[in-house]
This record gives sequence, C-alpha cells and structure tokens, in this order.
Amino acid sequence: MKIKTKLVMGYGLLVALLIVITTIGYERMSRMNDALAQFYEMRYAKVKITSSIHGDVNTAAREIMNVLLDNDSLPNRIDPINRSVDAVIRQLSELQNRVQEPGEQQLVDTAVREAEHFRDYTSAVLTKLQEGKAAEALEYSRTEGNVTQKDFLGSLESLSRYHQRSLDVEMAEARALYRQSASMTTALSVAGTLLGLCVMLWVIPSITKGLNLLDSMAKKFGQNRLRSLMRIEVTSKDELAELARVFRQVALDLHAKNEMETKYNMAKEEQAWVNTHMARITELIEDLGAVRQVAQTFISEFAPVLGAQYGAIYLRSEPERTDSVRLYGVYAEGAGDENASFASSFRLGEGLVGQCAKDGNIVTVDDVPPGYVRIRSGIGEAPPTQLIVYPIRFGDEVVGVIELAAVKPFSYIQRELLKHLIEKLGTILNTIYDRMRVEQLLKESQALAAEMEEQSRNRQRANELLEEHTRQLQRSEELLQKQSLQLLEAKEAAELASRAKSEFLAIMSHEIRTPMNGVTGMADLLLESELNPEQKEYAAVIRKSMDALLTVMNDILDFTKMESGRMELEEQPFLLEACILDAADLFRAEAAKRGLELTADIAPGIPPLVIGDPTRLRQVLANLIGNAVKFTQTGGVYVLVREAERPEAASLPAGMLELEFAVKDTGIGIPEDKRNMLFQPFSQLDASMSRKYGGTGLGLAICKSLVQLMGGSIRVVPGDGQGAMFVFTIQVGMPDPDCPNDDPAYSECSAAAQDASAAQHSGQALVAGVESYRAWLASAQLRQLGYAVRLASGDEAFPLQPDANDKPLALYVCTAASLPDMQSAAEELSMAATTAMVVLAADCAENMAPGPDNNEPFAVLYPPLTLQAWRTALNRNA
Repeated sequence: MKIKTKLVMGYGLLVALLIVITTIGYERMSRMNDALAQFYEMRYAKVKITSSIHGDVNTAAREIMNVLLDNDSLPNRIDPINRSVDAVIRQLSELQNRVQEPGEQQLVDTAVREAEHFRDYTSAVLTKLQEGKAAEALEYSRTEGNVTQKDFLGSLESLSRYHQRSLDVEMAEARALYRQSASMTTALSVAGTLLGLCVMLWVIPSITKGLNLLDSMAKKFGQNRLRSLMRIEVTSKDELAELARVFRQVALDLHAKNEMETKYNMAKEEQAWVNTHMARITELIEDLGAVRQVAQTFISEFAPVLGAQYGAIYLRSEPERTDSVRLYGVYAEGAGDENASFASSFRLGEGLVGQCAKDGNIVTVDDVPPGYVRIRSGIGEAPPTQLIVYPIRFGDEVVGVIELAAVKPFSYIQRELLKHLIEKLGTILNTIYDRMRVEQLLKESQALAAEMEEQSRNRQRANELLEEHTRQLQRSEELLQKQSLQLLEAKEAAELASRAKSEFLAIMSHEIRTPMNGVTGMADLLLESELNPEQKEYAAVIRKSMDALLTVMNDILDFTKMESGRMELEEQPFLLEACILDAADLFRAEAAKRGLELTADIAPGIPPLVIGDPTRLRQVLANLIGNAVKFTQTGGVYVLVREAERPEAASLPAGMLELEFAVKDTGIGIPEDKRNMLFQPFSQLDASMSRKYGGTGLGLAICKSLVQLMGGSIRVVPGDGQGAMFVFTIQVGMPDPDCPNDDPAYSECSAAAQDASAAQHSGQALVAGVESYRAWLASAQLRQLGYAVRLASGDEAFPLQPDANDKPLALYVCTAASLPDMQSAAEELSMAATTAMVVLAADCAENMAPGPDNNEPFAVLYPPLTLQAWRTALNRNA
C-alpha cells in the first residue's frame, strides 16, 4: 500500500473518529431534544388537558348547585353549564387522539364514559328545573349527581396519576441518556488517541523498507547488473515501490532493446540468406525452357536447402489444363519401402495432393505415422516428423503442388523461403506456359494461314465451278420447264386414270352386286323350298359365302373412296342409343348362339340426340363389335360410351361434344408384338393360309379413316391378357333447342328423345341374378329411369313383400334363367299388383311359360341392355 494512502487512511480514521464523536453527540442531543419536545407535547399537554377537564367539571358542578339553590338565575346559567360540559367532552376527545399506550387508553375510555354520564346527569337536572321540579332536581343531584360527579372526578384523578408516573419514567430515561452520552464521548476520545499512535507505527516501517530497496536497486543499476535487477520482485504498492518498479522497467527496456538488436541482426542474416537463394533460383531456372527440367531442377536444388529429406512436385498439364496433376520432379525417390514409388498423377480432390490442388490450401501433417513415409540413407531409415503439401500459385490459379517431408519440423525462415521460392516458381512456370501457348498459337496461326491460302485457292476453283454450275443451272432450268410440262400432262393423265378407276370400280361394283343379289335371292328361295338336310346345308353355305363376298366388296369400295379422298360425311340429327342398338342387333343372334353377353352402357349426362353421321358411326361400331364377337368364345362383349376427358376437349368449338366409345371383349386378346400391325390396310394378325379367322384386313383401317374423318382417333388399350379393348373418339354436334329446324328427320328424332327423357318411372325395383356385371348394369340403368333398386344374389330367397316403410314392389328383374321359383314369383307379382312386371334376359325366356292369348305376366328384353330398350319394354307393359 502506498505511503500516501496510509497517511490519508490514518488521517481519515482520525477525522472519521471525530465525525463519529460529533455525530453521536449530535444524535444524543437530538434525542434529548426530542424527548423534551415529546414530554411537552404529549405528557405535559395531557396533564394540562386533564387539569383543565377537572376545572371545567368543578365549574359545571358549582353552577348546577347554584342553579339548584337559586332557581331564578336558571335562564342565565344554562349556557355556561352547557359550554362547560361541551368543553369537557371536547377535551376528552382531544385526549383520546393523544393516547399512545394501552393502559392510558383504558383510563381515557373510562373517563369518556363517566363524562357521558356526567353530561346525562347535567341534562336531567336542567330539564327538571325547566319543568319546575326544583325539589326533585335537588334530590336527584344529592343522590345520582354526587355519585356521578364523584366517579367522574375519580377517573380523572386516576388519569392524572398515570400521567404523573409517565413523567417520572421519562425523566429517569433522560438522565440515563445523559450519563450514557458522557461515557461514550470519553471512550471515543481515548480510542482516537490510540488510533493516532497505531497509524504512526504503521507508516514509518513502510518508508524505511522502501528506501532500503531503492538503495539496493540503484547500486545494481550502477553496476549494469540488469538481469539481477530484473529478478527483483517488488510486492509493495506504495510510492517508493512504484519508484522501484520504474528502475526495474528501465532494466527490462534496456534488456529488450539488446534482445531486439540481436534479433534484428539475425533477421538481416536470414533475409540475406533468403535473397541469396531467390537470386539462385532465378539463375538456375529462368533460362530453362522445358517444364519438366524446371520442376526437377527446383526440387533437387531447394529441397535440401529447405531442410527436406523427401520431395515431389506435381503440375497441371498445359495448355489444356486437365483436371489432374502429374508428377514432374522428385527428390530422394524410393524414400518409402523398397518397392515404393511416387504416384504418377492425382485427380483434383484425390488424396492430400489432389485436395491441395483443388482448393489451394496448405496442408501440414505433424506426427507422421511410421508406415506413411520413411526417409532412408545408407546407414538406416526413419519416419519424418512433419509433412507439408504446398500449392504453387500464379495469381488466383493453382498450377501445381509441391510435397516435402523432413525429420525435423520446418522452421519459420524455411517456410518463408519456401513461400517466396514457390511464388517465383509460379511466375516462371506461368512464363513458360505463356511461351508455350504463344508457340501453340503461332503454329495454329501458321496452319490457319496455310489453310486460308488453301481456302482461297479452293474459293477460286469454287468460283470457276460456280460459273460452270450457273451455266448448268440455266440448262437445267430449261430442262425443268420441259419436265414441268411433262409432269402436268402426267398429272392430268393420272387424274383421268383415277376417275376412270373410280368409275370402273363403281361400274364393277354394280355389275358384281347384280349377279350376287341374284345368287343370294335364289339361295334364299332354295332355303325356303323342300330340301333334305344335306341340300339345306349346301344352300346355307352358298348364302353365307355370298354375304361374306358382299362384305368384302363393300370394304374394298369404301377403302377406295377413302384412298381417293371422295368419302364425305353426313350431318344429321340421330338418336345415339338407337344407333348403338342397331349396330349391336346385327350380332345379337351370333352372340346368343355362342352364349356371349352383349351389353351397352351410356354414361349419364350424354345427350340422347346428337348431330353427326349415324351410318358411319354404325359402321365403325359394327366392325369393332363384329371383331369382338368373332374372337370371343366365352364371356361377353361390352360397349361403353362417355364424354372424353382429354385436354383437347376443352378447346372444342361451342356446340360441339367429344364422345369416347370403348368396345371390350373377353376373347383371345392381341399379342403385344402384333399390335403394330393393327389399323394397317390388308394386314392381319394371322396371315397364314390356314388361319382360323377370315377377313380382308381392311376393317380396322376403314375404322381408323372414318374416325379421323369424324374428328377423333382410335387406339387399342393394353390389357392384362384377358381380351382386348378398342377405344375411339368422335366429335358430334349438339342441337340448339332455341333454334327452329324444319327438317322432318330432326323433328322426329327430337320428339323421340323428349319422349324418352320424359318417360320416367318410380317405385321399388328388385334385381336378381348370378351374373354380377349384367345385374349391376341393369341396376344403374333403372336408377337413371327413377327406380329405387335393390340387388339380390341368385341363391337367396327373394323378399317379394316389401318392408312396412318401403314402397310397393313395382318391378322384378331376373338376369338368369336358373334362378329358383322364377315362374311362380312372376305370377305372384302380377296377381299382387297391376304395375308389377318381370323383365328377363334372352337366355331366360325359354324357362318361362307365358299364358295363352299372349297375356304373359312378364316381358322379354334382349341384350344389349340400353335405356331405350328399357323405356320401350316398360311403356309397353305399363
């Protein structure tokens, strides 16, 4: 601690002691003053108030007695008596506000109660006197008045004695406080004297010790014993110790200056060493022209200088700058195992060398594992202690990597020399690369000049050839004009031949169909005549062959029209459902003969009346359905119609609709390797002479052409090997109901569509069958007609009577001939309700026994099941 601080602290302690003495004295005087003020304000005031109350009570009692003795003075004495009593009550209230102790509070409360009694006594006496009852008032005063006055005065005497005792106690406390203040002042004075002596004994040794330390340090400084002076530890913090620290710091500064001069001289030597080797690299490498020579010279000359016992240098190839670095120079090759050798190249990011070449960061490996690299000499081998991989840069580009290993860590000056050497090496390499690129550019320029000279000669020859070609083109133009005239004549001849071919086909079609119709008619007449079975079979074969020949003729004629572009479509309104039904009716008999299911389903929302070419649509459907029936032995054929969902449908003109038709069968299917043969003219999947299925191969080609004419497309959908499905789309028009049309065909179709739409039914319908698809289709179509449909399987008993909450059963549909009790159920339903009917599929009709006179209780509905067929059957049996 500083001497000044010690002196300040001693003086401060004395001053603080004086302040404490003064503060304590002032505090004691303040307490005594407060005690006197409290004595006056509380105790003395209370005594004074008590004495005043005592006097007012005596005055009021005296006045009452005077009034009792002299009744004539009553009016003049009432007010003084009341004022005296009010003064007593008011002074007691003031005394209550000054109460501080519970005992005093009890005495004051007693006095207040007695004061109330005294006031009641005074009021009673005055009332009696005012009423003229003087004797009674006097008697009341002698009995009650004396007791009341005595009790009141007694309570006041008790309160006065309590106040007197309190005054005695406070006086005793004041005397004790005075004695205590005097004793404390004396003690503090003695303590101040002792504290002054202690401060003197505390400060004087510090001054003596500091002076001795300064004397010792001055002698050592004079003897230039700086290290001895630096080793002195100064622990004190006073002024003399600060001076000693100054001496020590001077010694430290002088020593640091000497050390700095030594380091400066060493740095000058190191810089001279670096400059020498930098000049040497310029002398050794700058005149070399080959990159490999530069790399090998650098690593051989400067690896020992840098303290390395192992080294390699890798560079990127120029001028193409590949994504790898290749080995260009080594130092102490074979420094590893006997069979070890340097890697010839590294890809960018491969190993430490590749990673350094990729990101350009210095890689240092300390404590190299023993098996990683070994430095060998003639007397032994040892692992290096440090490995460094340093990038060779020119500007921001890494042109190579140098790898060094040493048995001792590289020093700072060696790293600095390596840094400057590599910068110089990068500059030299870049200069060599620039020279190589200039030489390459020079060679390319020479080659380009030779090529341009050759091109000039070629252009000259080309000009000569161009002139020759121009002359040839003139001759060719004259020839082309002649050929154009010839082509025009050939075109007119071809058109004439085409018209002749078309007329010939039309004539030949007519000429062939005429005898064919005759043969067909004669075959029909022959079938109607009386023939034996063998003759009938021959006639049937003739009839069937003629139908097939007529079909072939029709296909060839249609294909010829399409090929020549003479096929034209009609635009007329037609019922879509009727068109589909007409196409399916052509094959209903064949499908029933094979036991196939033939159904058609039109999605809800499809308008019943559309505008298009019903004949060509029927032809496409008939071709596809006919193929499906021909190639299907079991199962069924299904025709589905819905609105197309392709994105192109959104761009259709107003009033147009794109419909999608699907014809699905469960036949033999189409092999995947034969699908590319579909829709090709005269192409069949089985073209052998011994094929099972016949045909010309024109059906799908005609379908494709017709569909394209109707604005759509056709495709085959790959399946799971069970049958085939052909999907095609067409564009049809929708009639405008607000636009009148005088065409009778349009009016007839529109009326039929409106009648079909209006023919809605209602009630409960029960659909039963073992073929789930046919039952599901019948249920969906009946729901569109307004029926609430229930489905029942074929092996359960049918609830013919509905529940209590259900509507009466209006329709009973059977979709299989093998259902139990079918005949009895139909008869029972027909007897139970006049609206009940049974709708059967074709294969169920032979199991029913309709009654005579064609009054059977059921209707036979043949597939395909369509909404129009349902409406016709239901309206007929309604």
